[in-house]
Amino acid sequence: MLTFLLFAVGIVVLAFFGLTEVVNVVTSANMEYLALALALQLVILGLLACRLIVISRRHEKLSFFSAFRISMSGMAISLLTPIAKIGGEPLKIYLLRKKKFTGSEATAIIAVDTLAELASSLLVVLFVFVMFAEHVPGVIFSSFVVFLIVVPRWMRKLIRWTARRISRASHARKKDYARLFYNAFNVLIKDRKILAGSFGISFITKLLEFGRMWLVFAAIGSVLSWDVIVIVWSVILVLYLVPWLPGSLGLVEFFGAGTLVFFGLTSSAAAGGLLLDRFISFWFVLILGLLISTTMPLPKRLKK
Repeated sequence: MLTFLLFAVGIVVLAFFGLTEVVNVVTSANMEYLALALALQLVILGLLACRLIVISRRHEKLSFFSAFRISMSGMAISLLTPIAKIGGEPLKIYLLRKKKFTGSEATAIIAVDTLAELASSLLVVLFVFVMFAEHVPGVIFSSFVVFLIVVPRWMRKLIRWTARRISRASHARKKDYARLFYNAFNVLIKDRKILAGSFGISFITKLLEFGRMWLVFAAIGSVLSWDVIVIVWSVILVLYLVPWLPGSLGLVEFFGAGTLVFFGLTSSAAAGGLLLDRFISFWFVLILGLLISTTMPLPKRLKK
């Protein structure tokens, strides 16, 4: 209910940019470009499943179908919960355990998977921050600084939080489970092939996200330069990691469109293009994830 309420808030925010004009932009979009953008999003989702396979292969063989279902189910929960990008991690761990991974192995696999996602995002934002600092508005620049300071600390806390959470959920002895988890985590983190594969896939998905956004705006007749694409993508990522708002609905619509207007787009094109990109990157992923997750039984703790 909260998610749909916030979606309504997003629509109200878009009305600030001229609702009639935004609707005209959306309805006149080139469907072929949008189809390509949607195809890129599907490739991204497939690659995220492949990343899970690469990380888990040290312990057990995971099929692509199983990895895709686990990844999408966890992603749907993450999009619905106000815990930035990690709300679905306990579900992923639970589903991995159903695939005959031990609790410590499953927790370590998801911790490395999440680490690869967050660390690659951090490095891309750092690159944008350094390369395009002079083109970034002052308010956004300060947000980048906060992001680059806070996220590394948050990532360390994430690993500890994951270990404690699954320890309680499995009724394991805290000290014994923590030791098993860190042993399994160290095995994965010291495997160069796993790290290279998981980070390589993560960076490829970021490039595909740039391409998806470029195609979406090309579909409405606004061909963005790549420096604008990466800056706007970074702004959206920073907003997306803000807790308490599922998918940062409302925030992304307003500040993302505002950033595009700063770079010269008309308000209707900025809001319309962003709305289409959010449909593909958020609503399509959420609906697909929920459809997939309904075919898998949820743990009792997640049903409450």
